[in-house]
Amino acid sequence: MDSSLVMIGLTNVLSFNNIACILGGTLLGLFVGAMPGLSATMALALLLPLTFSFDPATGLSMLASLYVGASYGGSIAAILLRTPGTPSAAATVLDGFPLSQQGRAGEALGVSLFASFFGGLMSGIALLTAAPLLGTLVLEFGPVELFAIAVLGITIIGSLAQGSVISGLLSGGLGLLLSTVGMDLTTGTPRMTFDQINLFGGIDFTVALIGLFSVPQALTLIENSHQGGKVASRITDRLMPRWSTIKQLMPNILRSSGIGIVVGLIPGTGGDTASWFAYNEAKRFAKDKSRFGKGEVAGVAAPEAANNAVVGGALIPTIALGIPGSSSTAILLGALMVQGILPGPNLLTDYGDVTYTLIWAVILANIALLVVGLAFTKMSVSVTKIPDGFIACAILTLCIIGAFAINNSLFDVGLMLGFGLFGYWMSKAGVSPAPMVIGLILGPVMETSFQQSMLIGNDSFGVFLESPIATVLLILALLSILQATPFFRWLRVPFKRRLKPD
Repeated sequence: MDSSLVMIGLTNVLSFNNIACILGGTLLGLFVGAMPGLSATMALALLLPLTFSFDPATGLSMLASLYVGASYGGSIAAILLRTPGTPSAAATVLDGFPLSQQGRAGEALGVSLFASFFGGLMSGIALLTAAPLLGTLVLEFGPVELFAIAVLGITIIGSLAQGSVISGLLSGGLGLLLSTVGMDLTTGTPRMTFDQINLFGGIDFTVALIGLFSVPQALTLIENSHQGGKVASRITDRLMPRWSTIKQLMPNILRSSGIGIVVGLIPGTGGDTASWFAYNEAKRFAKDKSRFGKGEVAGVAAPEAANNAVVGGALIPTIALGIPGSSSTAILLGALMVQGILPGPNLLTDYGDVTYTLIWAVILANIALLVVGLAFTKMSVSVTKIPDGFIACAILTLCIIGAFAINNSLFDVGLMLGFGLFGYWMSKAGVSPAPMVIGLILGPVMETSFQQSMLIGNDSFGVFLESPIATVLLILALLSILQATPFFRWLRVPFKRRLKPD
């Protein structure tokens, strides 16, 4: 770990502008997370165009804090409305809403806030420690290894996406195809531009991002707007949990935070998987399992600690290897691309100052979450009552403004709406847009490194087998596809039967 870069990152994040952006981003994330139907990914996609004029450190700090704030904010609607504000808050509903019905909504939100704080802080420390250790491997990485990393990133996220492995890989492959639109990176030849001058520079990553993640959610909210008003539980008790409660929950919080960090390391899993895993473990370790589902504070602490711990865990492969651990971290990589920083293992070396600023911003954002959460959680109850139709109109307006502001082009607005309609169709078909976004990010890296590898190997594919690192990565990519095929599932069933006692 380069201590000078660590201190530069800390100095950057402690500037007045960055601290103000972290507090503002955390507050915005808290409100976005509290709105049922919205997600951190959608909010990041909408906020990304606003950070174009910012310094890279300031823009990344604001995006990271919004990510952290929205991860906790989802529990507000889950506890008060029995409706998860974000998908990762679904497990919080099981015990959070019964607690609010018992007049203990403040206690549930307070436990959720402190568990989120501890989980996020632990993952931030893990990120600060683990990412540089993995980053030392970058000295061994050349074009051949970079190509293998890009292939692994596509296959892992494609195979772990919602639905079948085929649909996930199809989505990722489509993203790779779209990344080739524009001028060839080596020869300068136009490809798939259809004589449209606006496509000669390729498809703008941010335009596609806004369309794929924001427009479908707005259309879904319009669909559900006829379901009537929302009635939230009132907070009548104290928000600050007692020290005895925190002390009693601490083993559960530490265990759940560890689960969140480990799950976050696996690209494509996300906070919802970690939350259910942590909830199940909390119930398994509990002395009285019958209390779960009826208003047990441990059932709130476990998923919330794991949910926020995923943030730092997902950023470890994102920063160390350039493989986004989730759709939200893919947008953070997109923010780096907007600033002219290409994703890949060189983030910690060539752009160490910006990367360490992002790491420190995650840690500081969790401290800001505790402060902002205590001050504004009660106020955010009113946010949960905003009609879905109004939210949808606001989202669509921000989508159009954001897409136009990128290049001051109406063509980009039309392209964004086209991606939005396609993303809405994908959501109805059960196909995740996340692999497509990963394909758009990793496509240029894969193409450039492949061409360079072919030059190194004199147009021989054997060059990928001459590098031990590339060989291992490509084998892992192959296994990630095969493990989800029907044949491997058929093999696992007899194996599991052999393990069962007679």
